[in-house]
Formats: sequence, structure tokens, C-alpha cells
Amino acid sequence: MRIRSLMTRVAVLVAFVAAAGVVIAKPSCSAVAQGNKSAQTKVSQEEQNLAKAILLSLDAAGKFKAAAELIKKYPKSSLRSKAAGDLASEVNSIRDPAQKISLAQQYQNIFNEPSEQQMIMPTLIEALAAANRFDEAFSNGSDFLARNPDSLFVLEQLVTIGTNQAKQKNAKFIPQSLQFATNAIELIEANQKPAEIDDAGWTKYKRDVLPNLYQSIGLLNLVKGDRNEAKAWLAKAAELAPLDPFNYLLLAGILNDEYQEGAQRYRSMPDGAARDQALKQALAILDQVIDAYARTIALAEGKERFASVRQQYLHDLESYYKYRHKNSTEGMQELIDKYKVPAK
Repeated sequence: MRIRSLMTRVAVLVAFVAAAGVVIAKPSCSAVAQGNKSAQTKVSQEEQNLAKAILLSLDAAGKFKAAAELIKKYPKSSLRSKAAGDLASEVNSIRDPAQKISLAQQYQNIFNEPSEQQMIMPTLIEALAAANRFDEAFSNGSDFLARNPDSLFVLEQLVTIGTNQAKQKNAKFIPQSLQFATNAIELIEANQKPAEIDDAGWTKYKRDVLPNLYQSIGLLNLVKGDRNEAKAWLAKAAELAPLDPFNYLLLAGILNDEYQEGAQRYRSMPDGAARDQALKQALAILDQVIDAYARTIALAEGKERFASVRQQYLHDLESYYKYRHKNSTEGMQELIDKYKVPAK
């Protein structure tokens, strides 16, 4: 019995699964700026006027012109931190990728201190990716990480882009993405909290982001063709996020390919003890496939983006379940129900 190959299923998944990986939880730029308060100093009237011009300008060009004058004349101004945070937020709010890129680059030329560059880099990378300028996104991000290797938000964002590109069959960024994901996991598991996140935010960030990073490494290895590595990372992702159907969906596909290979090996062997053992091993893997299918179906229930694959997996599960239970589906629904999320 042959059910679709793993890479065929991955290709199908790309059509309906939203980008895996994580929505980047970028901190408020204003909050970063406030957390970087400089010592209180006397502010001249001209400094105040330039700062007001930033706030009162009706367009981005005016705001950046005033900011450039402020920093040029008063590079150590106590108002610099707030201006940097406000303008970073302004750039981040822009929807048009081309305009966002242009203003982010202007920002980099004006606000060149490390903490200021840290505020704008995720925004620039995001805009470059939105404009399909993926090489530039990785180039800018990699250069920044060479100077700031612990920049968790930049690491995470590049992993997201690389994973999305791998789903689109662009394997160019897989090596870098795997390294960045590993670095991000090391930072999180070492509890190296970015200064701009409070304790409550950090707890939520770890809970949301860590399993997605494991999932990304699993998917990247799967696209790369390293099935064993993919299975190990996806199993960890499933452990950290047991209610995410995507982990089990991919694991089911990997296990199914292992079963198909085992079944083919069994069929090619001559009668004897070795053939009997091969059958036993293949059926043990098939039971894991059945379990993974049941988990996927249960957890995907009610999730629109999984509707089509859930229906296909339900069909596959029924075929396998009947094969293992004397052509009967008795107990199959109970198996699915066992993995459903309890009603609140």
C-alpha cells in the first residue's frame, strides 16, 4: 500500500500552511529608548525646537530632516534617545516596503549608535523580505550579527525568512538559517533576555518562539533531505508545543516514508526469519504513522488552513487503520478523540 511521498506532501503543504516560524515579537522602539535614558542635562532652546520639529512635521521627510539637524548639531543631546525611538516606530508603521526600506536606511545614516541600529535593523530586514530582496535581507542581517551576535530579534527574523524561502523551494538560505536558529535557541535556553523585554514578556516570548525555532530547524532539515535530523527537531518542537498540528503533520509524513521503505524492504526479501523481522519492524513504524495521523487530525480540527490536508490525512488514516485492524475502523474515532484539545 503506497500513500504519497513525503516531498509531494511538503509541496502540498506550502500551498495552504501559513509561514511557519514565528511572527517577530519586536519590542516597542519607544520603550527601548526610554530604557536608555541618559543623564539629565540642560537642553538648549534650539535643541528643543529641533525636537519639536520632528514631532510636528507632517511627513517623514520633514521628520528626518529635523532629526538629522538635531544629531548633527547636538550628537550628545539628551533628546537623542527619544528621537531615535520615535522615528524607529514611525518607520516600522509604514506599510509600503520600498518607502520603509528607504527611510530605514536614512535612519541608519542618522542614528549610528549600536542601540539605535538595533532598533531599526529588524524593520529593515522585514521590509527587504517584503520587497522580495532576500539576498539583501540576509546580507544586512549577517553583517549586523557579525557585530551583534546576540541580537535575538534579528536572528529570529532571518530564520523566519529562510524557512519561508525553503518552503518555496529556495534552498539558498538553509545553511545560514540553520545556524541562526541554533544561535537563537542557545540564547533563549541560556535565558539571555534582551534588555528591552520585561520578565513577563520574556516568559511569553520563550513559550511562543522556542518551539517555532525547533520546528523551523526540523523543516529546514526536511527540505535539505536530512530526514533523521528533521524528525529529531520536530519531535522536540512537538514536545514544547503539543497542540500545534503542523509538527505532527510533518512527523507523520516522515514516519510514513520510513514505513514505505520498510515495507518495500520486506517485500524484496526471501522467506525466513529475517523477512519476518523486517515485517515486524515495518508494522511497528506503521503504528507510529497511525498515531501521528490521528494527532494531526485531532489537533487540526476547526483550523481552516489545515482543512484540506486534514481531509486527506483522514482518508490515509482510515486506509492504514483498516489494514491493521482486519478491515475495521472500530476504535479509530476514539483514537482521534483522545488527542483532541479539551473544551474549555
